[in-house]
Amino acid sequence: MGEFVGIDPRGAQELIRRLEAGKGVLGGTRPGLDAAIAEAGQDWTGRQGTTAMHRTWAFYHESQQDLRWRIDTLEQLVPVRERGMLTGTFPFGSEAEARRAAEDTAVAIRAAEDAAAEDAAAGGEVPDIEGKAGDPAYAAALLAALGPDAFTRALDGGLAEAFASAERTGRLGDEWYALVESAPPDVLTRLVTLAGQSGTFLNRVAVGLLNRLPDPGWSPQGLIAAYGRDPLAFQQLLAEHPRETRVLLAAAAADPAIEEALAGVLHEAMKPGAGADGLRERAWVNVVRGIDEIDAEADAETEGR
Repeated sequence: MGEFVGIDPRGAQELIRRLEAGKGVLGGTRPGLDAAIAEAGQDWTGRQGTTAMHRTWAFYHESQQDLRWRIDTLEQLVPVRERGMLTGTFPFGSEAEARRAAEDTAVAIRAAEDAAAEDAAAGGEVPDIEGKAGDPAYAAALLAALGPDAFTRALDGGLAEAFASAERTGRLGDEWYALVESAPPDVLTRLVTLAGQSGTFLNRVAVGLLNRLPDPGWSPQGLIAAYGRDPLAFQQLLAEHPRETRVLLAAAAADPAIEEALAGVLHEAMKPGAGADGLRERAWVNVVRGIDEIDAEADAETEGR
């Protein structure tokens, strides 16, 4: 277990900006000074070059990285964002320690997979990452060490939380976003229902899945349940993706269970005061338009019989 940490994210972000400004000054000054020293040669009166400036720049850079890691980790550990001081007990004492632990976890997960492949009855002992996945450095290193294929095979709540932690803090590589197009629908549904992914990623998954409908092996009920935790993301989906909105409404019209689940999420996403007024109005327009189109198609089909 790491240390108990208290930090004011706003103040720390301001310090990070000041450190960046300092790095800019040092980075802009050092090349000219190096050139002047080289030109002076033996006439240079100083005994040293710009080594101290380089060390200072490195100190600023390392301090920025440490602060960013601390801010990101605390904001993952504290479920409710508040102004002022955030406190929490870190799973690891440093970012480097978190990365080393993640690599060990990845090795253990792969070993458990191999053991299960050799003896399905005995299986293998999968390491418990409960309480560690909130550290974004650990999460990102774990995903990188596993790779998308091993990740999807071993996917559980802890790994889904690790994915959310790395994704929300901008630590995922491009190959992970390709999962939206390549992973089976049930894997994507589990990913967004087992842990609270960001609204941006949730909508990305929703668009990919809804564009696969009709799919006889997949129902959007799990996706709707994921939106139950993030109705504002659902509002954004409805406002910005009219085609996918219509697809979801059509699925609901054909299945009472889906219709019932969708009604509750729609209520939360569209109730007065939810989200931004303009976005909510656009969402309503797309919902009403989608329902009208579905009704018109149903009437035309009835008349054609």
